[in-house]
Amino acid sequence: MAESGALRLWSGAVLDEWIDYNGHMSEGFYGVVFGMASDEYLTRMGFDEHYRATARGSFYTVETHIAFIDELAPGAALVVDTTVAGADPKRVHLFHELRRAGNDALAATQESLMLHVDTRIDRVAPMGEELYAVLRADAEAHTGRLAAGTTGRAIRAAGA
Repeated sequence: MAESGALRLWSGAVLDEWIDYNGHMSEGFYGVVFGMASDEYLTRMGFDEHYRATARGSFYTVETHIAFIDELAPGAALVVDTTVAGADPKRVHLFHELRRAGNDALAATQESLMLHVDTRIDRVAPMGEELYAVLRADAEAHTGRLAAGTTGRAIRAAGA
């Protein structure tokens, strides 16, 4: 667990193929890193091949918002701290903080909303009780961790 109380479940480094024409990590690969962090959180909940096969459930990401704070150079060591910002039987609301490993300098954040879907009927449905128990416990442990206004932000309109 990260010192902040968030879950530190993903770590890695900026790959050379993630570098853009400006010499730093391209914006799309921030999304890749955050997607891997979300997958690690789902695995922590108990979402695995067995669950997908027996419960016939999956998670679909329906909304994300990334804030880019600092550039990341090739080879930079990274960690992602994950906070459960909200939860109910059908939704997982995560807030990820992408940091430089070593000094924990913040490079980007992502807010993500995932829905649990019954894959037999392709409709939103409650997740299994065992998954929801982990999610609920993490949400309760993270209550109050995020400052007011951290989540739910919209993009500022140009010219406004």
